[in-house]
Amino acid sequence: MNAKLRWQIYTLLIFIAAGLAFGRIIAVDNIADRAVQEYRLRTIPSQLAEKEKTLRSRGASQAAIDRELAKTKAALQKTYQTERPFLSANDRSRFCTIRVLVEPELRETRTVMKNGVAVEETVPYAIDKITTRRGWDTIDMVYHTLPDAPEGTGYLYSSKPPLLPTVMAVPYWVIYKTTGKTFDTDLFFVTRLMLVICHLIPLVVGWFLTAAMIERFGKTDWGRLFAVAVTCFGTFLSTFVVTLNNHLPAVFCIIAAMYAGTRIWFDGDTRKRWFALSAFSATFAMACELPTALFLAFLGLALLIKHPKPTMIAGVPACLLVLAGFFGTNFIAHQTPFPAYSQQSWYFYHYDKYGKDFDSYWMNRQGIDEGEPSRAAYAFHCTLGHHGILSLTPVWWLSVIGLGGWLLQKNDRKFRGPALMMIAMTLICFLFYMGMEQANRNYGGMTSGLRWMFWLIPFWTLALLPAADSFSRTRFFRGIALVLLFFSVMSVAYPLWNPWSHPWLHHLKYWL
Repeated sequence: MNAKLRWQIYTLLIFIAAGLAFGRIIAVDNIADRAVQEYRLRTIPSQLAEKEKTLRSRGASQAAIDRELAKTKAALQKTYQTERPFLSANDRSRFCTIRVLVEPELRETRTVMKNGVAVEETVPYAIDKITTRRGWDTIDMVYHTLPDAPEGTGYLYSSKPPLLPTVMAVPYWVIYKTTGKTFDTDLFFVTRLMLVICHLIPLVVGWFLTAAMIERFGKTDWGRLFAVAVTCFGTFLSTFVVTLNNHLPAVFCIIAAMYAGTRIWFDGDTRKRWFALSAFSATFAMACELPTALFLAFLGLALLIKHPKPTMIAGVPACLLVLAGFFGTNFIAHQTPFPAYSQQSWYFYHYDKYGKDFDSYWMNRQGIDEGEPSRAAYAFHCTLGHHGILSLTPVWWLSVIGLGGWLLQKNDRKFRGPALMMIAMTLICFLFYMGMEQANRNYGGMTSGLRWMFWLIPFWTLALLPAADSFSRTRFFRGIALVLLFFSVMSVAYPLWNPWSHPWLHHLKYWL
């Protein structure tokens, strides 16, 4: 099979996967809320009938009854309208930041004294106004007082680092300015369009770049096609396309940095554009997902040693540009260059909503957020148990075999360094999360996979190539690989409408 035919098949697989992802985006809504909404809406006629009966018993005129019933119906419909395209507090937290950055009426303001004059200024990134709106509440927020403000006059903020929502606010600003559509006027349309722009398009581009690297490093037709099939259908990346998150942008940046690094390291293309792209992408990945700093460090060190001049001239400025944005947006939001999640005290607070006083969710964690008491049990379930990397997506067993194959190759040692890097990043990241205190041993919260390790998926995909190429030689081993892919695809597809749900292995105890 020639390369042209293989690329036709890669393109076919990618477009099928993109169509499936787009369909899920078009269908996105919180089904639990919709079910409650439909039940409540069905009760409106009986409530109106009861209201009409009461009004007639009081001798009200027909005109008065009609007016009162119309008013009651409108109020009930507004109250019961709970359907929304947000699937968790996690995505609502980022959407809240996006809205306050774009919509002026949602921004908090405060009065400060400057040169003896009272001046009203905006409080950047504060989300107090939007979180009090029905359906826009979130537990993923923090509270703190600004340094120059009196005690007790603080504001609520998303707990997510502000750089990514700031970038995501750009397409919403364009939609807002050019069409006049907002989350209030066209909730589902705007949300779905944002998911397409922020998730689906970058993911498809990432799939094509991954296919290019698979084509570059694969040795057999079957192995290459298998790896592209895994890319499109066998990972949790497509599962999370329906909810605004930091994992997909981080993975896209990782793929872009890997592609640029491949052009430099393996193809000998030392044009400065590749150094700038690799540095910018790897650094932005770190801004989205802090553990990816491991990749930035390994990549930067390798390029600095092998190609010091272009790395310093093109790579370092690109890296510093992203770091300036990361620390700068944190400082604008919180008056500190560090993310909100580095300030644990900000998670414990009281706040007012709907005229009532509420405690922060994190003052009384519930369910999985209480954390796994046993570190050993946590390690087991993160690998081979109900949230396990190797149990939910067993296709990664081929990556383990492939990494071993790269390390043991005697005739071709060019992959030994990348293999050691992949192993080191996986182990360091895994041990980091295993070493957390109980409150943070929660599998990433209510989620269908161990999402904190998703950024490693592009590396694991390339790492399975040696095993896939080797397995392609016999029908028996091809069958084993296909069975591993089958169960991986099943785990990916199981949370059909909401990735913020437990995986099938977690639910297995209810079936037996």
